[in-house]
Amino acid sequence: MQRNSLKALLMGCAICCGSIATAQAESISVWSRQTDESISVLKALTDAFTAESGITVETFNTGIDFEQRLARAAAGRTLPDIVLNDTTAMGQMRQMGILETIDASKIDGSQDVSASAWDGAKANDGKIYSVPISAQSFAMFIRKDWREKLGLPQPKTWEDVRKLAEAFTNKDPDGNGKADTFGMAIPGSTTRGYASWFMSSFIWQAGGDYVKQEGDGFVPTLNTKEVAEALTYMRGMICDKLAQPGAINATTGDTLPTFRSGQTGIFVSGPYHIPQLDAEPGKDVVEVVMMPAGPGGVASLAEGTSAYLLKSVKNVEAANKFLAFLISPKGQEIAMAQGSGKTPIVRLPVNNKVDVNKVRNDPRWMVFKETFDKYGHYMPAVPNWTAIRTVTGEGFNRILAQCDADVAKELEALNKQVAIELSGQDALSASQQ
Repeated sequence: MQRNSLKALLMGCAICCGSIATAQAESISVWSRQTDESISVLKALTDAFTAESGITVETFNTGIDFEQRLARAAAGRTLPDIVLNDTTAMGQMRQMGILETIDASKIDGSQDVSASAWDGAKANDGKIYSVPISAQSFAMFIRKDWREKLGLPQPKTWEDVRKLAEAFTNKDPDGNGKADTFGMAIPGSTTRGYASWFMSSFIWQAGGDYVKQEGDGFVPTLNTKEVAEALTYMRGMICDKLAQPGAINATTGDTLPTFRSGQTGIFVSGPYHIPQLDAEPGKDVVEVVMMPAGPGGVASLAEGTSAYLLKSVKNVEAANKFLAFLISPKGQEIAMAQGSGKTPIVRLPVNNKVDVNKVRNDPRWMVFKETFDKYGHYMPAVPNWTAIRTVTGEGFNRILAQCDADVAKELEALNKQVAIELSGQDALSASQQ
């Protein structure tokens, strides 16, 4: 009898210990390309997931050298299970050989994600390599108090923006009697291809594009009058000193402080900066205006944040549960960080059941929503857009920095560089080879 009791006790302990071990194994690691302003939002998101699922989440975030850290982790075989990163980072991460394909049918709630968001998750081979969790477009933040003081209307066209930039630069809009204000904050740096990222909306507004799909590949299209017009227009802002000093070497991290401090009066960005700009210079003095119409009409870069499942994943079932939570209405609303004053992870929700207007109750967010729905342009689905953004960022920076450069000639040379890069990616149309 004692022997049977002891046996039962040992079996119970084994089952108990096995349950504990299983519980301990229910954990995932998530790396996120986020700035410190949104780390508390990520914590709120993972805490809610853990409370709901019992699965713990180990996180790491940085907004500075994320790509380099990923490369080092891949080399050292210390990669996480999931990465939250820009949608445009897909190609670069695919080339690193670290991405697992996504089976949307195994992720609860995937049918509620908008078709356009899923399209952004597809690579040029037609396969899905990420789960979209956020979308965004861009608009102009403008010093409303400056504009109204000078008696100018909200800008609707390139000409309107130019006139506003001239007035903000030359007519002392802050009334301090000093020539210390400038029209537009421009990030013209080559760092992470910022010059190309910034110029993209204006290129589409001009009616131009980077590449076009043709047959089995892509043809570079930077050597057109439309792209030349966009570069010439923005170069005029810099060369006529309507942009902040040092614009040619500025990143977005440099331009934001110029707008917040009252040095510049026009700032192109996404909705994620609303909380910061409400704090400084203040909600009452800043307005959000849709991107202007160029010769080709209204257009805006469309971007997003995606969750990537890595080949290093140890617990696919747990990882899929986290991916499902990210796109669920609850996860989306937590990541939108409504009322927290923090930078949100989810800007525009990808879940069709989440009403951005109801959550935000702020008409400024609807400017971004309408822009995304009507005028948003995702970057072309080439195998590695990051590499092309780097090449074009350097080329655009060179054009913007030389006030007497032959723009058409520079773009012809840049077009050939893009063709070489596409060829290296086996993505150049056969007609160009």
